[in-house]
Amino acid sequence: MFACKVMIKAPFEQVKARFEGYEDIEFSPKGDWVLAEDFSGTQLFGWEASAWLELAGEDELVYAYYDENMNGEFIFIRNGLCIRVYQEYDGEVDTDEGENSDISIAGWTDIADYMDEHMV
Repeated sequence: MFACKVMIKAPFEQVKARFEGYEDIEFSPKGDWVLAEDFSGTQLFGWEASAWLELAGEDELVYAYYDENMNGEFIFIRNGLCIRVYQEYDGEVDTDEGENSDISIAGWTDIADYMDEHMV
């Protein structure tokens, strides 16, 4: 099992246009945000933070991924700055940079909890 979700604080049609050419992604409006869910689990996994910054543009973005193999990725972007990057592969932390007092991520289980609370 895996979960791969992106939330972008932007108009619905703009968010959909950013993912043009990607398959198996479904979009749902969530107030001021749009939730994009990658049901393939492979299209968004493993991106560099710079690619997420480009996708976010000037908008706020939260990306989260986890799977049963102890892989987890979490990216939080605000005002064109990458506030938090956490990447864990096979239970080993690859990247752990930045912090946000509102979001505590220290492992793939924290990512799963965040997704269950904020990305449904």
